[in-house]
Amino acid sequence: MNITETAALIAHRRSIKPIDMDADKEVTDGVWQTLIECANWAPSHGHTEPWRFIIYRGGSRKYLAEALQSAYKEDTPEGEFKEEKFEKMGMNPLYAHAVVAVLMKRGDLPKIPVIEEIEAVACAVQNMHLAASAAGLGLFWSSPAVTYGESFAKFLKLGDDDRCLGLLYVGWPREGKEWPKGSRKPSMDKVTWK
Repeated sequence: MNITETAALIAHRRSIKPIDMDADKEVTDGVWQTLIECANWAPSHGHTEPWRFIIYRGGSRKYLAEALQSAYKEDTPEGEFKEEKFEKMGMNPLYAHAVVAVLMKRGDLPKIPVIEEIEAVACAVQNMHLAASAAGLGLFWSSPAVTYGESFAKFLKLGDDDRCLGLLYVGWPREGKEWPKGSRKPSMDKVTWK
């Protein structure tokens, strides 16, 4: 692969919302293996490799949806609770073929700042997202506040220093769904040369 092909793949990457996925079209174990392997090649300071993934498929998606709704009820102040958001949390996991809880497992090197561990996990997700895009597979990284809360952390059985960094919805785009077009402001407008 050359730099032009790599740049084209990066520009091709898009988020595909769960509602636009075909929950019944299987993501094979071979594709999962490739996605996880790509994630595993992310950079990490001190080789801590802090990324962890819990993959919910089949009936476990309903279990996850119920846990999200329960955590939302527990952690949301009464005046801020929105029924529409509650319902969406119960439906989104069912639209995708699978949902991946993206976790940061804190390593044994306290000299490495937590932010660097989070950044490493974000790199792993980007690697996975690029590989999925190359295959035509849809991904959507969602990080509602509930995924950062205590109730959801208990559901995931996270250690005290571990964190959930959101959910990846994974699925093939529904038939007839066109790959979204993207746009960005000029890249060089975001650079200062010294």
